Parts: sequence; structure tokens; C-alpha cells
Amino acid sequence: MSSNKYTIRQLFNIEACTRCGRCTEVCSAYNAKNDLAISPAKKIELLRKKIKKDTLWGKILGSKGFTQKESDLLTKAAYECTLCSRCEIDCPVNIDLQKLWVSLRSDLADESKSPEVLTFLKERLKKSYNISFDTNEGRANWVTAVKDITEDKYVKEKAEVIYFVGCVSSFSPRVFKIPRSIVQIFKIANVDFALLGDEEWCCGFPLLSSGFKQDFIDFAKHNIDKVNKTGAKYLVTSCPSCYHMWSHTYQELSKELSKDSNIDLKMNFKVLHIVQYLYELVLNRQLKLHPLELKVTYHDPCDLGRNSGIYEEPRKLIKMIPKLKFIELENNKEYAVCCGGGGNVEAVDSKLSEEIAKLKAQEIIKTNADVVVTACQQCVRTILGALKKENSKIKTMDISELILMSAQANTQENI
Repeated sequence: MSSNKYTIRQLFNIEACTRCGRCTEVCSAYNAKNDLAISPAKKIELLRKKIKKDTLWGKILGSKGFTQKESDLLTKAAYECTLCSRCEIDCPVNIDLQKLWVSLRSDLADESKSPEVLTFLKERLKKSYNISFDTNEGRANWVTAVKDITEDKYVKEKAEVIYFVGCVSSFSPRVFKIPRSIVQIFKIANVDFALLGDEEWCCGFPLLSSGFKQDFIDFAKHNIDKVNKTGAKYLVTSCPSCYHMWSHTYQELSKELSKDSNIDLKMNFKVLHIVQYLYELVLNRQLKLHPLELKVTYHDPCDLGRNSGIYEEPRKLIKMIPKLKFIELENNKEYAVCCGGGGNVEAVDSKLSEEIAKLKAQEIIKTNADVVVTACQQCVRTILGALKKENSKIKTMDISELILMSAQANTQENI
């Protein structure tokens, strides 16, 4: 029964919702589409009815039925959500809404109600271990364009740092600059690093966020095992979703599986996002930054900020660049507006993703900055496209590109 997908705490939280509507007011999907049917408040209302239907929980609380029309509306709303967690920030009763939405998707997946495109994505991942239409053997091909850095040199058995690149940065040409910038920074700072190459599998976020938890577990097991075998002290990733999977979800999975089986998923290394690692490199004087006369604003990626709590390192890192002027967005840190690229919404409803990105672009334009910097390849993709459609001249960069630009500012090299 559907109630088995939800914890006791979640079931009580669903009943605790005060219907105040604060979550709806700040929901990027609702604000972009102006459709109450996809609002957080409406989702909880429909989910409450779904759980009560034909369950012991429903018999205790009293069920008023759950129609087919309501079922279809809930399914649609469940996947027109970026899982950005902005709705949680203003919730007066502190409902953990993001985990609730993931549980809902898992429930729907078990009922074979996932959008067809996500079922296709699952099969694609199980076959090729990445979200692209390429085989995984091409996962490190982006490195061939970097001078003096070759795949055969950096896909090696042992290293102090493993750079976990992620699917989008590995296969989307629009953001190849991110991993290329990072490996150049590592080279400048004499970091002993390695790539996993085709042994790097998707972190599993697209599977878990679509409701396919069991398939996600297989990917987590593989990735943890491969990194452990390198003897690395650190795993560094430039993708916030990968970071959240490694630093939070994999940890939770390890505890869960160790209780129910003899499977040991202990990670013998520390997980860092690239902003944390670069900050330490600069702080420890392994990397020197040179002046850049730019006006820069920063967009907080949802999985790095709200979902992982990393707000200060990227700002400190940007402010370490001499002569750079930093401008905060109107909505920043935990109040940041989503870019529209999360939760697999881009695959399910590309128009909605574009409309959310448009709202983000309009906020960025108000700053009059020269550059908007973020720390996420997906945010770079969506914001870059949205600013272009708004005919804005503001450049979009990942923080790794900005740091490399500063590190090379006294040379003739270019990123």
C-alpha cells in the first residue's frame, strides 16, 4: 500500500500541514506557471487523500475517497517540481518537503505511473551508466582538449584526490569548460589527482529523484567500491547533486544497508565540493589568485545551498580575488530562486524549466553584473540559455572558470 513508502513522521507531517500557502508563494514552478495544481500545498492535499485511500491509516483518520482525476493531477504535480526545497524554508511546521516529494515519486514509480521519459532514462542508465546517449567509454573524452593533460595519464589506479566529474560535465559540450578548468587548476596547484574514466558511473541522483531507489543502490555500491580501491583521501566533485549524493545520501544508504545485510559501504575518504577544495587551496597558498576587474554576482545551486548547507565557501572564494566587486542577488543563500534545472523537470516539461530559468535570469539582470557565477554545471546550462533569450550581455560562468581566469591573469593563457 502507498503508505508504506512514507515514514511515520511523514504521515504525521502530512496531517500537520496548516494549509497556510506560504510554500506556494515561494515555489518557482508555481510562480513560473501560475498553476495551483502543481503547488506544494495542492500536492500535500492530494497526497493526503491518496494515502488515506484503502489503507489502515485511512481507516483510522477517515477517507473521503481519491478520484482518478485527482490521481492524475497528483502524478503531474509530483514531476513538475525541481526538488529545490525552497518550499521548506517558509514552512511554519518544518515539514521536510523535499524528502516527501521523493517518497511520493517512489510511490508512483512502484505503481508504474512515472513519466515515460523517466522510465526510458532509467533503462538508459542501467545500460550505459550515464544520462547521455553515448557509451560510458567516452566519459573522459573532454580532457583531450586540455594541453599537457591526457586521459591515459590521469585515469590511474592510485591518487590522493579523485575528481568525480558527473554525467552532465562529462557529456554536455556546453559545460566542458568546467572539468577542463578544474584539471588545469589541479595542475597549477600540483594536486595529485585521478579520474575514474569509464569506471565512473552516474551518481544515481536521476534514479533516486525519479523514484527508482533499488536501481540507485546498485550505482552507489559500484561508485563507492571504485573510489575506495584508489586509496584516495578526498573525493572532489563539481556537481552539487553528485556532492549531495556522496556526502548525504550515500552515507544514509550505508547505515541503512549495514543494518539489514552484511554489505559494507563505508567510504574511506572525505567528500568535498570543488568550492570547498579550491577555497582550501587558496587559503593554504597552493593557488595564487590575481586581480580581475569584474562585477560578479553568485547564484546558489539548490543542492549545494539549501540541500547541503554550503553558502560561505563560494562567497569567500570569490571575494579572495583582488579588485573584484561582489554583488549579492536579491534572493540569496537559503532564499535563492531555483534555476529550473533540477528534479528532472527539464526532461518532463522543458517549457516549465525554461520559464523558471527566465525568472532567474530577470533577477540576475537587475544586478548589472558583468558575470553571474554559480557552482553547478546544470545551473550554468539553464542560466546561460535564459540570459541569451533575454538578450543580456551578462556572462555565465562556473566558479572553477572564474578561479582559473584569476590564477592565469598574469599570463597569456586563456580558459
